[in-house]
Amino acid sequence: MNAPRIATVLALAILLAVAAWAPLVDRDEPRYAQAVREMHQSGDLLVPKNFEQLRPDKPVLVYWLQWAATTLVGERELGFRLPSFLALLAWLWLAAQLAQELCDEKRWALVPGMALAGVLATPDALVGALTTASLLAFVRAAKCRHYWWAFLAWLLFGLGVLAKGPVTPLFVLPALAGYCGRGKELWRAAVPWWGPLLSAAVVAAWFLPANLATDWDFARLGLGKHVVQRALSPLESHGIRGRLGVLLGPPFYLASLAVAGFPLLLSLVRFLRADEKKDPQVWRTVVWGVLGPMAVLSLVATKLPHYILPALPLLFVASRPTRGQQVAGAIASAVLALGLLLLTLGTPYRPAGLLVRRLPQLTCAFPLQEPSLRFYAGEKLIVTPSTNGGCGFWLLRAGEEEKLRGFLAPSAQPIRTFSGWNLAKGRKETLRLYQLKIGRREKENPGPGGSSAESPTGRGFILAAKNGLPSTRRTAILAR
Repeated sequence: MNAPRIATVLALAILLAVAAWAPLVDRDEPRYAQAVREMHQSGDLLVPKNFEQLRPDKPVLVYWLQWAATTLVGERELGFRLPSFLALLAWLWLAAQLAQELCDEKRWALVPGMALAGVLATPDALVGALTTASLLAFVRAAKCRHYWWAFLAWLLFGLGVLAKGPVTPLFVLPALAGYCGRGKELWRAAVPWWGPLLSAAVVAAWFLPANLATDWDFARLGLGKHVVQRALSPLESHGIRGRLGVLLGPPFYLASLAVAGFPLLLSLVRFLRADEKKDPQVWRTVVWGVLGPMAVLSLVATKLPHYILPALPLLFVASRPTRGQQVAGAIASAVLALGLLLLTLGTPYRPAGLLVRRLPQLTCAFPLQEPSLRFYAGEKLIVTPSTNGGCGFWLLRAGEEEKLRGFLAPSAQPIRTFSGWNLAKGRKETLRLYQLKIGRREKENPGPGGSSAESPTGRGFILAAKNGLPSTRRTAILAR
């Protein structure tokens, strides 16, 4: 085994260990994990939900794969991340096969962008693998003139839409247009009349039942907010509105591609300058497949670095990674994964959430709490807008102590402190656990709810049992 393969295998082993040990990263990972947990609890595999409320952020394929993985290995970090890691392995292999098809030689490298996508419990590695597989099948269909490859290409195209909406069409169609050019025979072989119908049928097999079950709320929110609104305005402040955002789009995504594809970007620049006359078809495929989506993404108001990741296999085609670049990419990927592990181990949410989960009674908190904390705490944590939650415990954010000052004093007693970083907000946080004894009046009138109560939460509702409280209740408060 040569040096690039040894370095890559070692890096993949490190990625798998990080996927198993690192706490779920705020905020997307725990939201996917919570939806999968509720699928297990409810048996509803059709509509993803968080705390009983619809989660229309992404289509259903990644939830199904995480559900299957957690069925096998349990609801732990590795279970939620295993589909991403397996998709990473497929993505690497498919990228090499695509390069073989276009250039008659396998070109591959484990680069940081692919590695990070393969560690996190998000759809990025999955959509990258499906996008690459679809493009590979389209190229083979155009070459071989065999309808089996066209069938496979459009099937994978539909599965890519089920993984992350319009991402697969955005990256596959420009590259396919570059490959086929003006060749009518190529277009007829790759795009038979029934091809788009096959992809539409794959998507409709889930999309129609899911929307009928939700009175079309899934389409209204999923397409309206997460596609249209994301394109017109920066969602969650990710991006810049107006012409400035459009002008900054190309340099932003070039920088993202440079980091995600380290150390291959300079090789792409040389390819764009020198290789057009050598093989115009491959040159068009790479240029249209990379710069086309980049131009569209620059017009989209919401901008995030990982949007450009599906273009990485075409970066391999253009750059012809050397042995040194392959080793450097593997080392950078391993270092990035270990850095992620250290950062996530320094967050306070997993230890705090697991402690709340072990407490003998329910915990109340004010909105909005970090998704990873809510995931690890489970149903022992209720988010409520007032002190009338009827809980035995409380969880507070910084500055929220005043809301319960009279309620806590004088019996509040600090028990435990958790300190660490909030990675999503980039700031340090401190969580404190308090104990409180409640007097006779509160024991006789524990608050609304009876045997169960529906308490408002940041993103939804959680049903929490409230019977069986002892005569003296202890109240724990996490205050940051």
